[in-house]
Amino acid sequence: MKPLTKNRQSQEEKADSAHPASTHHLHRSLRPGIEWFIVPILALIAIIPRIILARQLDLVTDEIIYIMGGKTDLPLVLHHDFTSVLWVFNYEHPPVVKLLIGLSIYINSQFHHHLNELFVARIPSILSGTILIIAIYWLGRKPFGRVVAILAALALAFSPWLVYFSALAYLDMTMTMLITLAYLVLWYAIRQPRYYLLSAALVGLAAAGKYTASLALPGMILFTLYYFVAIRPRLPLEQRPSVPWRWWIGALLLIPVVFFIADPAIWRNPYNLLIHSILFEWDHSINGHLTFIAGQYSGHVPHWAVLYILLAKLSIFFTFPAIFFALFAVVQLVLFHLHKSKLQVAEITSIAFLFIWLVSIVGMFSLLNIVVGTHYHLPLAPAVALAGAFGLAILLRYRRGALLQPSNGTDSTANIELPVQTSPAKPNKIRLNGRAAIICTALALLLVGPHLIGLTTNYAAEGYTSELFQSENAVLQVAYPGYREAGLWLIAHTHTSGTVGLVALQGTLNHGDYASSWFGYNQALEGRLKFSEAHPDASSGAYNYLVWPMHLVQRGYTIPLAWQSHIVHIIMGGNTVYCYIIASNPATIT
Repeated sequence: MKPLTKNRQSQEEKADSAHPASTHHLHRSLRPGIEWFIVPILALIAIIPRIILARQLDLVTDEIIYIMGGKTDLPLVLHHDFTSVLWVFNYEHPPVVKLLIGLSIYINSQFHHHLNELFVARIPSILSGTILIIAIYWLGRKPFGRVVAILAALALAFSPWLVYFSALAYLDMTMTMLITLAYLVLWYAIRQPRYYLLSAALVGLAAAGKYTASLALPGMILFTLYYFVAIRPRLPLEQRPSVPWRWWIGALLLIPVVFFIADPAIWRNPYNLLIHSILFEWDHSINGHLTFIAGQYSGHVPHWAVLYILLAKLSIFFTFPAIFFALFAVVQLVLFHLHKSKLQVAEITSIAFLFIWLVSIVGMFSLLNIVVGTHYHLPLAPAVALAGAFGLAILLRYRRGALLQPSNGTDSTANIELPVQTSPAKPNKIRLNGRAAIICTALALLLVGPHLIGLTTNYAAEGYTSELFQSENAVLQVAYPGYREAGLWLIAHTHTSGTVGLVALQGTLNHGDYASSWFGYNQALEGRLKFSEAHPDASSGAYNYLVWPMHLVQRGYTIPLAWQSHIVHIIMGGNTVYCYIIASNPATIT
């Protein structure tokens, strides 16, 4: 780094202090190469459990639909056929993620189907889940500090909830990644308004992945307005960023443009098809969808379900400190507006940025009155994780910048810019602050530890619940059916031929394409045991064995009384039941 003149130094300090994205000069003295060490390690930590789980998990409800959608939509795009009626297949969900799934399958086909198709279809979610973790650290360093950002990223890298849905061919992880990037980019857009266009493009892509992404937009608009209306006037006149009206207008126009470009399913009749698609979702919401939550099944969920799901699927070492952070933020913002706050404007902006994100996204997603699975609320996880890490750091009295300090004794715990190094001959040496290191270790154990333990002790990860709950069975609908595991168990514990009924709602395991069905993905199980789809309300006497998933029990499709005494084994993840194995003649089990 070249030495700076006093004039240049003064200009940089003014620019940094005028904008919330300012960083400590201490960080500038760290070698840039440290980021190129942290990011790859973080990426490996995130991607490894996602790959392992994606190779392990059996087919889960709705994956077939999105896989078939991808295999249908991508050829239409490649052949420039945007008028085909085939676009109507599952077009109530826009096609971005399905196109990515189709592209992944297409690339695999060019390599002679080297990888299993189900795993390949899950690659977009694996990559999206990994990018999400990297983005939380990379984009969260400046607004929240390195320690908070990296701890939140690590905890979500190991979160059984996020790992599970990052390992499925679902729409939600890609949408979550895009909408999280869109919000975090806003921090940088204040100083460089062109980033508003990037944020808008990400919102458009996210909405073209799943409509619920639009619920994050009000919070983004609210923060932008709050900063320019309530915080900007408190800056010295020469330090105030200009109001970027043209960039805002361009961003608002760009969102629908990107959405339209990314949704070729509606191109042949944009207005009618879009309205019909939205009305489908609206009617779905009105009519409800049978689901299980808090010990009861119904078509709709109460507004508090969002908080309930967060408490169940994230460690209380995140959720409780996040609540504390929200209260702390309210107090600090009130003091700021009363001109009684001791915090700098940059700190207040950081608090407001996270507080508005947390409250707005929780509030908006609480409006969903159907929650078929917990994946509906995945977009809340990044905000809660960052708020939880921020809140716990406050409770343990860790101050940003306290971990590494100059050896000359300058106090870096205050949120004040340190002097820039002016002489290359005598660089400031960095020393580790012992007390801060102990606090950071405690933060890591409390924030990362519970999720890591949950991930390694709950088979298939879906069965994880926080410290408040013993299992998912009485709390939330269990998504994982465990058919494959049940089939493998039956093969290992029987020696005669027989028929196995996989209890499912009609069409769940095969939508008409054998190649993209449970049976196509599990051909290795076929042999002396013959597997077929069995319906919960049909006669069970035609089968030697039944595999009855827990999610059907939770939704009122209980095991017939005559068969309840014939349960020979239970497939579990931690303390959560995934499915029951029932034998018409238990004596055949060895």
